Amino acid sequence: MPPEFEKSSPPPASSSDNRRNAPPFSETAREIAGKTFPLYLSMVAGVIGTLVTAAVLGHAGTSSLAAYAMTVAVSNPAVMVIQGALRGSMPFVAENGDAPESLEGVFRHSLWLALCVGALGGVLVAGVPFLAGLIGVPEATVAAFGLFPFLMALALMATSLQTCATTLLIALGHSREAMWVGLVNTGLSVVLIPLLVLGPGPLPALGMTGAGVAMCGNAAAAMITAHLLLRRRTVLAGRRIRVTSPEWGAVWRIARVGLPMGSTMLIKFGVLGLTAMAAATVGVVEAAAHQIMVTLVTFVFLPATAVGQATVPFMARAAKEAPERGHGEVRRALLAGVAVALPVVAASGLLVLLVARPLLGVFSPDPRVQAMVIALLPLLLLVVLADAAQVMPGMGLLAVKRTTPTLYTFALCFGALALAVFPVAAAGGLAWLWVAYAVACSGLVLGQTGGFLRATAARTVGA
Repeated sequence: MPPEFEKSSPPPASSSDNRRNAPPFSETAREIAGKTFPLYLSMVAGVIGTLVTAAVLGHAGTSSLAAYAMTVAVSNPAVMVIQGALRGSMPFVAENGDAPESLEGVFRHSLWLALCVGALGGVLVAGVPFLAGLIGVPEATVAAFGLFPFLMALALMATSLQTCATTLLIALGHSREAMWVGLVNTGLSVVLIPLLVLGPGPLPALGMTGAGVAMCGNAAAAMITAHLLLRRRTVLAGRRIRVTSPEWGAVWRIARVGLPMGSTMLIKFGVLGLTAMAAATVGVVEAAAHQIMVTLVTFVFLPATAVGQATVPFMARAAKEAPERGHGEVRRALLAGVAVALPVVAASGLLVLLVARPLLGVFSPDPRVQAMVIALLPLLLLVVLADAAQVMPGMGLLAVKRTTPTLYTFALCFGALALAVFPVAAAGGLAWLWVAYAVACSGLVLGQTGGFLRATAARTVGA
């Protein structure tokens, strides 16, 4: 077994010794908050970049927007799996953060995993035009593809390699550096995509090909930035890291932790796609209101995701000593993350309540849509709070390398939601649909928390 995957054997210590040696709870919460803010800014920037891309391609023509939508329908799930798989390296990185030689090994294994999943995702994205021909997509849309899917395939490979480095930065506690990677990507998107797609002034409008070139360039720039920061701002600075032949057993250990996380995202967003279809069967107003509510949930939910990622290194470092010292510090770090995440999410939800009317005017001028969203805001907040509450125990399971319970919980709760959305929408409209969504998220809280408590329940005799 590679040394970076071997369990250390710290000297036995009592739980009272652990409490004396551990930093105060408030200090841990402050550290997590400090690591969270840069990650949150990076996530918000990423959402803005996506909105700019869609808006620009919409002005380039309906066929271009349709071709873009079909390509990202394949690339977005691929990115989710890539991010989830590579997130499996976080506990191994956090455990070896003070051991550069072992960390080099984790980085190499993660790099091979990034190459494998990135290549697989790239092949799928490059095959979108072939898929479009099979399912009978209109010829105008097929003609609009051009080189875009192939350029997106290259961008996906670069994104996979960038995610490999960014995940290591986050696991090592370098959230500020991870933020700069996201800002570089978004900044270039905001500049290059309008420039190459629309061709302002004397510049030629390149349409979908221009969008592909811009995305490929953005991804390459972000990849280079991430790897430079990893090699210059962390304990790996000054070390010559050679990419040797892969140790597939070590690569699989990372994938085995990470792939269930990526699968949960596929399940979640696949079922949310079904809820959008179910809302559309109720009526046009309900479909529009549902889409606005999903957008609001995304923005209000982002802090919980950022806090969860920032907390993983704290929990993983504590889990390293769990065989001898027990899991008390792991649970304590999780509670510190909860103490940071839930108040921020609740405050964000309260802000949405306070500014609902002027805010909804940005999304839709239709008073019927606005009235429906305002009437359902309590359900929206319930969904957000439940979804935010399940993030932390899910990240705790990642930290202790036990992510299979997360996959089972999502499969059960969102599988039940998938079966219920159409009959529930037909019986009670959008309100009942969001009640079902809230029940599913509440089930995630129970399942994730139960899984985390079981995973951290065992204590050794010497603890």
